[in-house]
Amino acid sequence: MDNSLLNEVLFLDLKKAFEADHEILLRNLQVYGVDSTSLKWFQSHLTDHKQGTYVNGSLSDYGSTVCGVPQGSILGPLLFLIYINDPPANGLS
Repeated sequence: MDNSLLNEVLFLDLKKAFEADHEILLRNLQVYGVDSTSLKWFQSHLTDHKQGTYVNGSLSDYGSTVCGVPQGSILGPLLFLIYINDPPANGLS
């Protein structure tokens, strides 16, 4: 800035990726036209996941996840996009 050069900063807030509410995600899927059988599959896919932490050679106890999308899965990025891009309030036109 002292030399009149352009400076840019980009801040990303990825908090929403790890706190995706399953009920909102399932509602968005329904609004986008996912049928009831597929919705049940998605609900099953999102529930009862366990996670643990491995630090300095020790593995923590596993805990249940109650929100978020599975990391490292093929569907994870798609579900995240569906979650953050809320459908129109009146459904799809």
